[in-house]
Amino acid sequence: MKYRNEQDKCYGVAGMAIGLSVFDADNLMTEVTIDADGVDCVRFVPDFYFTGSPRVPASKSWHHIYAHYQVSMGLAIANAMCRRMVQDHGVLDRKRREELLDAAVADGHSLCQLDRDEVEPLFDKSYSYLMRVFGNRDIQQAINAFVEQLRQRRSLTRGEVAELLQELNL
Repeated sequence: MKYRNEQDKCYGVAGMAIGLSVFDADNLMTEVTIDADGVDCVRFVPDFYFTGSPRVPASKSWHHIYAHYQVSMGLAIANAMCRRMVQDHGVLDRKRREELLDAAVADGHSLCQLDRDEVEPLFDKSYSYLMRVFGNRDIQQAINAFVEQLRQRRSLTRGEVAELLQELNL
């Protein structure tokens, strides 16, 4: 993920924090920070990086990796949508949507051996849901307040994110 400037980064990180909350996956995060680069702006619990173990049944490992893949895909979409829709007051164009889908397909194949026709419905579901979230004007105002807090504090723990989202009615 490339950011134009610190403000752009704040909106991307805010989008990911909100995405974790929306997908009820905020328990996977330890903190968000604008002092890191790329996906490292969200720090995850060690369990998030689980890639399997001989002691864990293959189907259980796959389901765990699959669930975390879905979260990662949602975070990429949330990052892009928050930056474009909330910060820039625009919409994601078809080209950017296709880039996000292509990345999701590549990750889905490498992590879970999913084919494009299996990824597309998952992607479309997350995309549509996040479009409604980030397109809501009331939510956009709250996101702007969240971004300002993130910019001032630079880092927020999982608890601080939850508190702030609750205060802002997100």
